[in-house]
Amino acid sequence: MTQALSATTKEDMLKSRAWTGHFLAGPAGIPIAFKLDGQPVSGIPEAWKPVSRRRRIDANVVETVWEGKHPACGLGVRVECVEHGDYPVVEWTAWFTNSGSDPAPILSDVQALDAEFDGASPLLWHCNGDFYSETGYTREETPLHAGDTLSFKPAGGRACDHAFPYYRLAFQDCGLSIAIGWPAQWKATFAATDKGVRVTAGQEITHIRLQPGEVMRTPRITVMSWTGDMKRAANLWRRWYRAHVLPRSNGKPLGPRVAAHGTDDGEEFTAATEANQIKYIEKWANLNIPMDAWWIDAGWYPCYDGKHVRRWWETGTWIPDPERFPKGMKAVSDCAAKHGADLLVWFEPERVRPGSELDGSDFLLKLPHEDNRLLFLGNPSCRQWLTDHVCKVIQDNGIKIYRQDHNFEPLRFWRENEPADRQGMNENLHVQGYLRYWDDLLARNPGLWIDSCASGGRRNDMETMRRAVPLHYSDYGYGIHPVKLSFHHVLFEWIPYFKEVTCSWDLKTPDRWNHDEDRFSYHCGIGPMMMPAIDIKRDNYDYDLIREMIAIWKRAADMMIRGDYYPLTPIHRTPKEWVALQFDLPEESCGYVQGIHLPECPNDVLLVHPQGLVADAEYRFENAETHASIVAKGSAIASDGFRLESPKRSGVIWFYNRV
Repeated sequence: MTQALSATTKEDMLKSRAWTGHFLAGPAGIPIAFKLDGQPVSGIPEAWKPVSRRRRIDANVVETVWEGKHPACGLGVRVECVEHGDYPVVEWTAWFTNSGSDPAPILSDVQALDAEFDGASPLLWHCNGDFYSETGYTREETPLHAGDTLSFKPAGGRACDHAFPYYRLAFQDCGLSIAIGWPAQWKATFAATDKGVRVTAGQEITHIRLQPGEVMRTPRITVMSWTGDMKRAANLWRRWYRAHVLPRSNGKPLGPRVAAHGTDDGEEFTAATEANQIKYIEKWANLNIPMDAWWIDAGWYPCYDGKHVRRWWETGTWIPDPERFPKGMKAVSDCAAKHGADLLVWFEPERVRPGSELDGSDFLLKLPHEDNRLLFLGNPSCRQWLTDHVCKVIQDNGIKIYRQDHNFEPLRFWRENEPADRQGMNENLHVQGYLRYWDDLLARNPGLWIDSCASGGRRNDMETMRRAVPLHYSDYGYGIHPVKLSFHHVLFEWIPYFKEVTCSWDLKTPDRWNHDEDRFSYHCGIGPMMMPAIDIKRDNYDYDLIREMIAIWKRAADMMIRGDYYPLTPIHRTPKEWVALQFDLPEESCGYVQGIHLPECPNDVLLVHPQGLVADAEYRFENAETHASIVAKGSAIASDGFRLESPKRSGVIWFYNRV
């Protein structure tokens, strides 16, 4: 066994205590800030008579809860702080409650994080999130000089829309990874000082008079301290994420999954029926192509427009369409289960369209001249109705994977439906309801897991990711290989479980979804979950090739989920270069190196330098497709590099094990 370069070290823990230890030392050190009736407050003041209690959640996690109450108005604050013993991570969330009998003074400018981190030569890693663009998921590293200020916020109320609530603040040989858990409209500011960087983060606008009994909360803040460089920081984060964040199904970590689907003509799944879904499941099974999930996306419910034409976006009636699924979808889920697959079904509960079942309810926030209505999950009666209704749909139809989408901007619905002394409260209540809804779905449906989608990857903050995985990280560029491979880089470093598809739009076929499967598409489509882009109505695919490549994918995907990640080429979005990467499992002395020779790159050979290998150990490398093998010492590979050779528009993958 090899000691992982990305494993937690004593130096990491010392750095964590130096930066965040005082957060736990007493109520005054808690890094929250707010104004009460215009007066600034930080931490929990002594006059609020703070008390604390501490409990051990498990062998590695300890929770400290601080509580205090304003001596006059009855406004209480509770801060829940979690400290990890196996990783240099501290997390916290603050809650404000009006326990008085009168409305509280205005609570404003609430910051879930307000702290200065000392260090020299600060450099900020940041990203612009997802917004259906080739330029999405663009990472930047910006030096910060004393007096510089950078601020970030998403567009329209979805956490990752034109912004990304994940940051790395690097100093000399150390730094912090900071994540903002808020599935709505947050804001973060990094202001360089003479000593380091002051960081503030919270819900963008809060100017709220809490009514008696009301509760509001802050975003969840996660801070990981690390020593070394940003590459090490990324892998330390990956390890902590797998251990403490990645959702489980039936108590087991999510592993590689193949998703299959089939539908007839029509938008999305508006032509899906009980008969054709069962027919296509059986065809997949007869082709001996493994499948772990049967995917039914938008359009399975009654989604008729005024002319009785099915349009997938006509949402708000959440039952299987009686015209196409007269007995529901239980027969479909039973057929899938017979062949080892879980049924995945798409929902978009927050969008309600005119004429739907929910359109006339009291659960909606509306805007003039806007056909979309927002189902307001901040209304407890609404949330409870939705929970009960969707749980029944899940249970009656055998749904095992709940896929939730969110295809419009909610921010105006929240803000334009609240008075001046309640700015931010609709959003806050909606977030509380959304998270409670998912918690209840998971609690009431053992084994269920959730796919988070919002017009692609626009709502993948840390609170959402504690409950879900983003199988659909972007609506953009399914088959544009250089772009999506660049997107992967950000995901590998921050959110390491997602789905990929094997589209190849560069083939210029008349129907870009209907092309021959080839080795190149599978090399570009390796992800923790894979969906082969097969039109199951066709019979002329090279199914032997598909089965071969899925077997290679499954071996690689397991290492991709559990391993340390190393990009071996610069991050780019051009078809004129190679893309090479490595996943290494140092504790198991194995991994793989992959090279993707993009279509316009003239060089058939690329020399890469794999990382994490032990200098005096020998490794056997095997080409997964040709079965050629090479034995070499780690020191020789470090000095001479490793040769990847492949013609244009192809890939090569070498698995290795220590001899």
